[in-house]
Amino acid sequence: MTEQRMQFQFRLPGEMETGVYSNLVSVWHTPIDFTLDFGVVGQVSVDPETGRPIAPTPIVARVKLPASQIFNLAKAIADNVRRYEEKYGPITPPPPDGPLYPPSGDEEE
Repeated sequence: MTEQRMQFQFRLPGEMETGVYSNLVSVWHTPIDFTLDFGVVGQVSVDPETGRPIAPTPIVARVKLPASQIFNLAKAIADNVRRYEEKYGPITPPPPDGPLYPPSGDEEE
């Protein structure tokens, strides 16, 4: 008997259909799993005591994966980036000296 490959039937609850926007992901791990915290970086301000920029970043989703699955995720992302770039062209990172997050509004134009 030949082994058949499992076919998953994904079901997305209605309230999740639109998804959530995230412009930052933080990844951390324990000995048994990886956690991906997805956040939205808010308007940058400056800490009056230290002078350092502060970006409020509420977490909009947390995903925990068993360590054994992290390579599948990395492979799926790499495959999708390749297909995206084949269709739309290269994804270009932001310039190294440009802003990475929304400005504070205090900058001069």
